[in-house]
Amino acid sequence: MKKAIIGISVAVIWLVCVVAFAVAAADTGGAEHQFTVLTVKEDAVKDYNSMPVFKELAEDTGIEVHWTYNTSAQYSNNIDPVAIKGIDAIYHSGFSNLKLYDYGRRGRIVAIDKYLSSMPNFSKILNSRPDIREALKSPDGHIYSLPRVEEMGLKAYPNILYLNKAWVEKLIDENHMPAGVTLAKEDLKDGLDISRSDFKAILQEFANRDMDGDGKTNNEVPLAFVSGNWQGNESDLIASFGVPENREHKTIVNGKVTFTIEDEKWFNAVHELADWYQRGIIHSSAFTQSDNEFLARGQDGRYGAFYWWEKDTVIGKDKRDDYIIVLPLKDDDGNRYVGVSNELEVEKGECVILDSCSDKEGLLSYFDKFFEPEYSAQLNYGSVKSGAFLPSKVNGKLVPNDDHGNQSADDFRMKNAPYGVVYLTQEVWENSVEMESRAKLRLENLENYVKPYTFEGVTSIPNLNYTQDELLELNTYELSLSNNIASWFTGAITGGGIPSRESWQALLNTNRTSIDTVLELNQRAYDRYVEATKTEA
Repeated sequence: MKKAIIGISVAVIWLVCVVAFAVAAADTGGAEHQFTVLTVKEDAVKDYNSMPVFKELAEDTGIEVHWTYNTSAQYSNNIDPVAIKGIDAIYHSGFSNLKLYDYGRRGRIVAIDKYLSSMPNFSKILNSRPDIREALKSPDGHIYSLPRVEEMGLKAYPNILYLNKAWVEKLIDENHMPAGVTLAKEDLKDGLDISRSDFKAILQEFANRDMDGDGKTNNEVPLAFVSGNWQGNESDLIASFGVPENREHKTIVNGKVTFTIEDEKWFNAVHELADWYQRGIIHSSAFTQSDNEFLARGQDGRYGAFYWWEKDTVIGKDKRDDYIIVLPLKDDDGNRYVGVSNELEVEKGECVILDSCSDKEGLLSYFDKFFEPEYSAQLNYGSVKSGAFLPSKVNGKLVPNDDHGNQSADDFRMKNAPYGVVYLTQEVWENSVEMESRAKLRLENLENYVKPYTFEGVTSIPNLNYTQDELLELNTYELSLSNNIASWFTGAITGGGIPSRESWQALLNTNRTSIDTVLELNQRAYDRYVEATKTEA
């Protein structure tokens, strides 16, 4: 009798558990596992929980993920996001090398390489691409984050200069072309050949006149850019003075890690840009606006010139024929230069799994699907159901839909694509996903109008691995140095006067220890990278 009661009790308990699980599964669309993931998302981006690509992933994997959000401002103010209660992972974590290693070695985030048996797609990538495996390692050899890999050959050259040819034609028609500038209307086409001094003179006319015909002379923006942004920044303008600039002011010249700020030509560029600012050619917004604000302000065609990858993103469709590509500006000796950025096509820190996650294998198996070509494409551009791609494949490939009505392609992507963890390489472009037409155009324009003028011997800084001690030293010196340079640079241009050589020397002298230490540590890591590459070859 006692055994019978125990048997009935067990059966009842089992039945209650099954019913409870069934109810829970029904509430989550039949998913077997549930996780909560924090992501960094701005309000303009659609709710991830309603995005078709994540609904499809839930159906495909049987895993339900609830997305919760921080804006970038909220997230940046959280000194310890890993301590947030109730989350299993952080998407768009943005963790630095040091933070990944620090959280990892203390066991607060997961060493993902210990769970590769649950990640066939990621395992295959690490095995076939040892360069990616090496790039993701922390000093202890572990991999603590999932990457973003998007290989197009674009990021090293983040700027193309566009000029408002309609405004130049107006200057020609009204006989207001600056003295000594001999441009004719037939010259105004892509690949315009112009010196920096002639460019400045034209911009000065833009600043002084009512170019848009609205009766005002104070709402035109002669030259627009987003200072310090990864794209559309002022680096190539500074490069025209003969220094291989990028937004980090740090590059490799003939195998040597170099700070551009130590070059007198860099100071000459800052000195000249301060004059442009005083003349109203550059506005203060160039140093304060976000890239989204820059794009929004450009829609009405009031930019005389701007730096970006393509004009269609910046200006309204009715103004696209008004702008032409300008070759990198010639210096006084007739030379043209562009630097190369350090923006990497393999980015660490996109997603981390917290050690508090109760089913690490399950969540990692979910994220492993992100590396499949069709999911990567939809995560990066928007889902097929949202209209990011044509409804049917063409020759077995997903084909982007270039028609988004009145909104730009960037605006559509910002709202509909979660970005983050993707794997889009040359192999994927060749076999599974057609590259966007605008990306193809970018590559073509860069090949024709920008890349040929790269400084000789200048290359990007690759993914470097640092030891624990090196990471700690970089953490001590690098951020403060970057902030000090940015503060001096902006102040020197917008501070109401022309910067002195003494103030520049004071910048270098005050930060000498930081400059030397950062250069030494990067050179040491770069030399190891070169040696490792030779060994692998």
